[in-house]
Amino acid sequence: MREFFKSAIFKILLGVIAVFLAFILYEASTGNISSPSQLIGVIASPFKSLASTISNGFSSLTDPLVNANEYKKENEELKQQITDLNEKLIDYEKIKAENDQLKEIADIKEINPDYDLEPANVISRDASDPFCSFQINKGSLNGIEVGDVVMTSQGLVGQVDSVALTYSHVITILNPELYISAYEVTTQSAGVVNGEISLAEQGMCQMLHLDKETKIEEGSIVTTAGSSGVFPASLQIGTVQKISVQENGISAYAEIEPMVDIEKVNDVLVIKSFTGQGVSTPDGTNSSANTSSGEG
Repeated sequence: MREFFKSAIFKILLGVIAVFLAFILYEASTGNISSPSQLIGVIASPFKSLASTISNGFSSLTDPLVNANEYKKENEELKQQITDLNEKLIDYEKIKAENDQLKEIADIKEINPDYDLEPANVISRDASDPFCSFQINKGSLNGIEVGDVVMTSQGLVGQVDSVALTYSHVITILNPELYISAYEVTTQSAGVVNGEISLAEQGMCQMLHLDKETKIEEGSIVTTAGSSGVFPASLQIGTVQKISVQENGISAYAEIEPMVDIEKVNDVLVIKSFTGQGVSTPDGTNSSANTSSGEG
């Protein structure tokens, strides 16, 4: 205890008390303190200031924490709003796509009322297939069968080659395994459209068995002949980009750019049935095409 009274802390404390008492005496001599309540107020004033300072300091420490929680809550609310808007946008795009498909169906059936059409969406693509085969979200439960023709309002896409309950696999007109009897609309020149790997890399196919003296010109349109009942007649396939004579010198062939962007197509229509399906003409001709072909 004796050491405390000799310490610097004790001396500072005495100094503070002395200054405080001097301040009170000064206030009393000037008449600013005339009652016990005022004396208490003077004594309490420094402590009030100290308490206020401590309170403000505490607020300055806690306010950022409170604000951070508020900001976090607002951020979560904004994220939820964005999620809701994205879901609405997806729903809108889905409805729009469905409406566009329904309009396509209506337009196609106005010209071809015999077509039984099933709208479908591409759900996956075979990245290892250079001929751009893909799967669609419709299968046997929707009446899809192997051999059904796949198209869009622009033209022919391909053919269903395998079917499961809820999905189907489609090979495209870029595939060498698919043979389609076809004709060029201006000259009525007949041939067979199928795929070829070097052309498939460019998103194109070819029309074979043309007369080497063919009058087909670049830019002319090629459509299905429909002679064997596998494909309906007059479905647009593509436009002629180049005419060349085969290496054997006997016939010519045309490089065809499909009407449909095969690599990017997302929405398709499956023709489940059509007039003349499965029926080939005896002489290999089709009344609407007036040409001969051998559809595979």
